[in-house]
Amino acid sequence: MSRLTLTLSERRVLEKQIQQTKDVKVFKRAQALLWLTDGISVQEASKRLGVTRQTIYDWVSFFSNQCGMSVIDRLHDRPKSGRQPRKSQVVLQELDTLLNESPRQHGYLHAEWTSTLLKQALQREHDLDVSTRTIRHCLKQLHHVWKRPTYSLARQSPTWRQEKGGLKKVSSITQD
Repeated sequence: MSRLTLTLSERRVLEKQIQQTKDVKVFKRAQALLWLTDGISVQEASKRLGVTRQTIYDWVSFFSNQCGMSVIDRLHDRPKSGRQPRKSQVVLQELDTLLNESPRQHGYLHAEWTSTLLKQALQREHDLDVSTRTIRHCLKQLHHVWKRPTYSLARQSPTWRQEKGGLKKVSSITQD
């Protein structure tokens, strides 16, 4: 294989991507390109990264042949062929508006949205029949993160422990 050469600016961008990226594929590609310019063999780089030698050759070929693109764009995956998901685009738009509002504004007796509630709201208000899996996928694309709500009793009766089989002393205190 012909030796890969990088300009100083390309090298700096690759090093910066290694430090900042959260995408494992971009990280591996940048690391492989830097290692190859430092003189490490393709076989050694493929062992370190857990990919085949052909994969390394493909990365180098794509990076070298796409000089018109930015360095960062050359590290990312190529666009995938195939039909774009139709429902996801509509769901993304509707979720963005729903998440900025409370479920109570839409007639639900819940404080926070759940994927099941979002599914019901999309079905009722927008006549979209989508699965909770599609909703979770769209939430991930929107970088929306939430914790599951924990439910607690608003008021506990004074005899709650006794009712649940707790201490007997509680019952004598409440009876006095």
